[in-house]
Amino acid sequence: MNAKINKKSPEPLFKEIVDMIPSCILSKMTALFKSNKHCHAYSTYDQLVCMMFGQLNNCHILREISLEVDQSPEFLHDIGLQQSPAKSTMSDGNKKRNWQVFEAIYKKLLSHFSTTLKHREGYHVIEEIKGKSIKIIDATIMSVCLFLFSWAEYRTAKGGIKAHVSLDEGYMVPEIINITQAKVSDRRGVDDFRYPKDTIIVDDRGYFDCKLFKQRVDDENWFVCRIKDNILYEVVCERELPDVEDHHILLDEEIRLRVNLPLKRK
Repeated sequence: MNAKINKKSPEPLFKEIVDMIPSCILSKMTALFKSNKHCHAYSTYDQLVCMMFGQLNNCHILREISLEVDQSPEFLHDIGLQQSPAKSTMSDGNKKRNWQVFEAIYKKLLSHFSTTLKHREGYHVIEEIKGKSIKIIDATIMSVCLFLFSWAEYRTAKGGIKAHVSLDEGYMVPEIINITQAKVSDRRGVDDFRYPKDTIIVDDRGYFDCKLFKQRVDDENWFVCRIKDNILYEVVCERELPDVEDHHILLDEEIRLRVNLPLKRK
């Protein structure tokens, strides 16, 4: 399969995007999760196509998707839909269908297009870590309507959710996304983020946590994290910097963390 979009094709651009999803992946995951059971009028394929259409066209409600998909009989035929699904049909599908089928499809697509994604223009492999997988972790807060997301109370009369994201540096696409209330700390949002041996993890000081570090050491991962300003440590040794390269590195030290323990009562 060619992952490139043909700009001169007479077919709608959205159809070319949909056609990039191998039918074998979709059919296997649909069968594995039995995701068409109880949703015969709105198949897994129909839901995937409609939700993709809504995302790419910035539709905010199901009614918008239903109206905008129904552009013409030709367009519906091109994207593989018999008719534009009603708002109630889409709502029932979103409620009844197991969301994990779409998670599985996404992961399969990542694997399927891994070679194409890693050979993007301008991508450079650092020889010292060649063959190792690099994961970049961060979080972002998004405002939501409290009427629709009553569980997402954030501030007075304001709702918020936080997306905790693990991005694969090779693919430059999210691999893991955990959605929580906005008030959940960055650190607590990655409790279930586990990686294979020799994975390199890069994150900010919001993830500076000794328990998390121990988990990564036990998993035989490497990690890079900004240190907090109030962390106590002692310098074990200072390493010399090379004379001809890495001039942006100011200091290279090996340190040992210190812990101030309360005095024991006699």
